[in-house]
Order: sequence, then C-alpha cells, then structure tokens
Amino acid sequence: MNDKWKEIKRQENLRVLAAILLTALLLFILAVAGTLRNGKMAQNQTETAILKTDSSKDSERSKIALPEKDSDDIALTQGDQEFLNSLMGYFGNGDLEGAARLLDSYEISWSEFPCMYDGTAMSKKLLGTKGLIFLKPSTVFTGEFLNGQPEGSCTALQVITLDEGKRYDYSYGTWSGGKMNGSGASGYNYYDGAIGDINRKSAKEGVFKDDQMEGEVTYTSTNTTGETTKWSFKTLAGKIVLDDRWIQENDSQGGIVYKLMADQDEKHAYTLSESNIEEDRWKNFIEFSID
Repeated sequence: MNDKWKEIKRQENLRVLAAILLTALLLFILAVAGTLRNGKMAQNQTETAILKTDSSKDSERSKIALPEKDSDDIALTQGDQEFLNSLMGYFGNGDLEGAARLLDSYEISWSEFPCMYDGTAMSKKLLGTKGLIFLKPSTVFTGEFLNGQPEGSCTALQVITLDEGKRYDYSYGTWSGGKMNGSGASGYNYYDGAIGDINRKSAKEGVFKDDQMEGEVTYTSTNTTGETTKWSFKTLAGKIVLDDRWIQENDSQGGIVYKLMADQDEKHAYTLSESNIEEDRWKNFIEFSID
C-alpha cells in the first residue's frame, strides 16, 4: 500500500514537473516572439521615420528652383558646333575665301536671326564681346562687339551666288557704334565660276566715317586673267572728289564722262559718268543692321 502510494505520488510529481517545464517553454517562446515583433516594429518605425525624412527633403528640394535652360539659347547639333569652330578658325587665319566656301556649303540648322556664337553656345541675345554674329545664314560678323554691335576690330563676310559666279563681299577694319569708323577695307571676290569681262576682285582701302569713305582711297581691280590695276583718288562722304588728274570727255552719246588713269599705268583708265560721280558708292559693302 505504501509503495503504491509512493508510485502515485511520484507520477504526480512528474506531471507537475512536466507542466512546469512546458509552461516555462511556452513563456520562453512567447518572450522570443515578443522580442522579434518589437524589433520588427522598431525597424518599421525607423524606416518610416527615414522615409518621412527623405520625403521631407524631397519636398524641400522641390521648393528650390532648379536652373532652367535659357530660353534665348539656340540648340546646336554636333555638326553645327564643328562648322562654327571651323569658321572661327578660318577667320582667325585671315582666310576669307575659306570662310566663304564653308559658309556657302554648310546648311545651317537653326532659323533664329540675328544670333551670336561666343565659342561655346549660340544665343538670340547679342551680349558677348567676342565671337560670331549672324545677321542671316549668308552674312556673318566676327571680332569685337559692344551692346550687340561691332565695336573695335571686326570683319564682315557675305556670300552671294550670281549668274556670273559665286562671290563673297567683305568689310574689315575699325568699327564704332556698329559702323566702320577708321582705317579699313571693303570689297568683293569671285571665288568660283567667274567668267567673261568682269572684275574678279575689287578692293577699296582707306578711312571710313560712319560707313562712308573719307579722304584718300586706294582702289584695286583684278580681272579674270589675274591682271591687277590700282587707282588712287579722294572722297568725301562716300563720293569722289574730282581734281586735275581726272579727264573730262564726252562719250559716244554726247554725255559727259570722267576718266582717271591708273597709278603708274597709262593703259588703263577708270571711267565714270557724270551721274556716277554723284553717287555715294565708296562705302562699306556690308552694313550692320538688325532691323
């Protein structure tokens, strides 16, 4: 009887111990699960805080005005950039014919004129002090500028296609207020297709005042065979001033003409009618005008 009771008591103790162990195990599992859940919640809260912070930063950034592309800039292709840099190179080397051939052969992609290229970008605003200013696809100025017009040393070039051939007109020298003022030259050159009895090259050098020639002028003419002739005379406000070197004659129609023999060459005479004498033809070939 006593042994049986002891056995029963021992089994009860084992059940109690098993219950205690099971309870402890459950409490341990619950504790671990709670820790993991709390950690996850803390992580989520941290991530949420970070997201809120990032969102706040993004919101602040959105309030800051980002730099926008200047609406006056003109988009250029890689080909445009190469063309413009090559054109500046020709001008820098004093090669007007090379510049004219390039200008005539390249199809410009932009359509806004006037515009200015400063060596890096093209703009509809003429604000730079050096570079290229295009008045139109066939007319370009290069050199020094102020307030959007030539000021200082500057060269103008214009390409023209005529029945007798392709030519370029040019003007270079000292400019002030957008006009030639000071020493300079203006003329033209047929660089392709010039045939017949025409002057292939023509150049007039001297002093300009507001685009018109004043004082002594040297006029040079070259025909299609390469023969060059030179004359010297005086001008005032772009008009020839007659002196005793000019010979007055009558033409076949009875009209008055004036002849000036070439410098050191009695075979060639520069002949003008009476109406031609009154014309202010001795001036800058390429005026700077953006109207």
